[in-house]
Amino acid sequence: MTDHTARAIRAAGLLAAACAACAGCSLLQSPAASPAPARHPAHATAPASPGLAAILPFSPSRLQAAAAVAGRFAGLYGTWSWRQPPAAWLAGLRPMASSGLFAALARAADIPGVLAQRDHARQAAACTATAVQIRDLTTGSVTFTVAVRQVITSTSGTSQTVSSFAVTLTPQAAGWAVYDIEPASAGNS
Repeated sequence: MTDHTARAIRAAGLLAAACAACAGCSLLQSPAASPAPARHPAHATAPASPGLAAILPFSPSRLQAAAAVAGRFAGLYGTWSWRQPPAAWLAGLRPMASSGLFAALARAADIPGVLAQRDHARQAAACTATAVQIRDLTTGSVTFTVAVRQVITSTSGTSQTVSSFAVTLTPQAAGWAVYDIEPASAGNS
């Protein structure tokens, strides 16, 4: 046996002995202590997450009231008659309209061309409206998309239109005021 071979055999033997010693050491060690089971009090509950109503700027009942006002206002806005003076049409809207909107409606109600056309064709419109969804909601206002069905009668017959309005309301001490009404296709959606 050469010197080189003898050293290789001795090194392999030392390596085997070292591995056996390490293996023996790991067998002699005590097993790692397992963590104690967590104790849960019998009455502990997860923190309650707030319901949807808690994070809204207005209560659900207040929003329902706003939706009712939006529908009522849009229905009256789309109902008119050639026999009805503009002041009578405005009188129905006044209790629900903000002062700024009412002033704008009053200016628009007396447009001579529109009144003459309605008078000439003896036009009248009956409108039904329903708030169908909240379009925008902030701490200072709510905007509803309102579905509108308007039946217009005139000397040339009857026609029907279906459209929608965006009706914005602001909270008031005793309810809601309509701040704006425009076609739903206008502005942000």
